[in-house]
Amino acid sequence: MKGSIYIDENIIGGADFQIIDESMGVIGGVLIPNASYMKYENLIQGHYQQKGVANSEDFNFKIVLNDAILEPEGGISITDSDEFDEVYVEAAGLSLEILNNLK
Repeated sequence: MKGSIYIDENIIGGADFQIIDESMGVIGGVLIPNASYMKYENLIQGHYQQKGVANSEDFNFKIVLNDAILEPEGGISITDSDEFDEVYVEAAGLSLEILNNLK
């Protein structure tokens, strides 16, 4: 299911999300960044270098699917390294109700 990724009110890209681990409520997908993402890219990559990921503690990430803002209990994270060609986004701790809507 396609969704949009935000930092605060700025849309930074989109992703086609798949269920990664249903028991843990995890979805993930490859982030297709837009021009706004470039404002944050160095900061996100810096967090990756420090701790392996940039997460909801570092940025006010939001995922919007079907006009609904997801509120994952485990937060949202983005993995972006200048060594990789892809940027990955995931959310953990979503309810079974949300996951069932993704199927």
